[in-house]
Amino acid sequence: MVQDIQGDPPPDARLTELLRAPAPTAYPALQELRTRHHPAVLGHARLCTTGDAAARRLATQTFSTAAREIAHGAEPVVPLRHHLLLLTARLAADWSHDERSAALDPTLLLVLNSSGTRGIPGTPGVPPPPLLPAFQSLPSRTQGLVWYGVLDREPAERTATYLGLTPEDVRYDTPPALQSLAQACLRTRLAASDDPRCADFRRLIEESVRPENPRHSPDLHAHMARCPHCTAAFEDLTALRDAPRETLAEGLLPWAGTAYVRLGITPAPPTEPGPGAAPPRERRLRSRRLLLTSTALGVALVPLLLFLLNRPAPHTRPPAAATPPVQVTVTATVSPSPSPSPARPSHSPSPSPSATPTRSATPTPSATPKPPGTAYAQVVNAATARCLDIRDADLGNGTDVVTAPCSASPTQRWRVDTARGVLQSAADPDFCLDSRGSVDKGVGIWSCASVDGDHGDNLRFTVTPDGEICPEIALETALTPTGADQLSLSPVNDGTGQHWRAGAG
Repeated sequence: MVQDIQGDPPPDARLTELLRAPAPTAYPALQELRTRHHPAVLGHARLCTTGDAAARRLATQTFSTAAREIAHGAEPVVPLRHHLLLLTARLAADWSHDERSAALDPTLLLVLNSSGTRGIPGTPGVPPPPLLPAFQSLPSRTQGLVWYGVLDREPAERTATYLGLTPEDVRYDTPPALQSLAQACLRTRLAASDDPRCADFRRLIEESVRPENPRHSPDLHAHMARCPHCTAAFEDLTALRDAPRETLAEGLLPWAGTAYVRLGITPAPPTEPGPGAAPPRERRLRSRRLLLTSTALGVALVPLLLFLLNRPAPHTRPPAAATPPVQVTVTATVSPSPSPSPARPSHSPSPSPSATPTRSATPTPSATPKPPGTAYAQVVNAATARCLDIRDADLGNGTDVVTAPCSASPTQRWRVDTARGVLQSAADPDFCLDSRGSVDKGVGIWSCASVDGDHGDNLRFTVTPDGEICPEIALETALTPTGADQLSLSPVNDGTGQHWRAGAG
């Protein structure tokens, strides 16, 4: 089943199935989920919060919560991206009840704290989107065509991938899908009325909003003057005809729908692997795209490659879609330079200060450092190159987890159990990484069986695509080395000291 991720990109419905599968398949499915929908979720999270750091924490929590809920059987009833955005609003509502409220947009916080606000089922305090009931009444295929094809304006090929269709299906069926939503809105509005005469005006409402030659009825306008349900139906259909994107966004999102549309979000395309292409999980670092086919060439080749690519500045990063494939047929020996990634070993015993290009075979693209995953492996810090270890190999509740020089010890090998959201020790799989319920008590190990108990959140962690290990008790913090071998849970700062990678298995 892992082939679904590394071969042809699976549709969203298949992703949800893979998230419920055993851990080796669930983890790449989660990575694909983030790659596919993270730009939209982060964009909406920014509209809900006051700063980028808070938005990233909220987006991280959205994906970890979605993965956990789906793994436990929750079934999205709307398109997967829409589901994630509704979940973002739900989690923002949770923030409004504690100290995290200071990170929320002030207007959103005012709305959430308003008395008597009726929320989405399961989401108290979040205003219900007006078109959501009608939208949920549609088949999932129709929902997906409306959301991806109309609201998000995804290319037909990408929408086809998300929905498991062909591009021809998308192009042909999207206009009728929007019309089906208009009919569902009309049915829903009229069904909410207690006035039996409203059903008699359905045909007149449809004719009054036709794109061509609309028929205006004095009787309808006289009825709408005293009927809010028919008036709302008329306004829904008119808005869907004249401004479908904005109407859908305002009607299907509980907060900042129009602002979401204006963000101009262009999510990353689904991975289309070709011959020799690296697996998708090797191209997942947040907001970073590999410009060249090999990072091993080093800094000294940047001027040459920029000349080949005709780029004006060495640090200009064009959009990934605009970068043509480049065949590099040179090798170089370069001086080591500081990098946020762990240093790669040089193939020359004595690095020289300049590079002398020589013709050779095309190098194999190098792999991007991977965050800790579902296979047991060392958890190596990007800044210190030390490994996560259990102090004195003492396998007992409460033992400290520290950093140590990397070795072959099984106490330095961990795996991510995505179904439970824990980091499990290879030395004894009955023990998991423990936050101790606080950000100022370091970390240790505790019985994994406790994850289903009253203090289960102490054992749950989210591993981001950048390798940040964030505790469920405080997702705005990440595991950070301090002192000689100590660890703390410090505020996320995007520094290399908070980035961990999977080492030797």
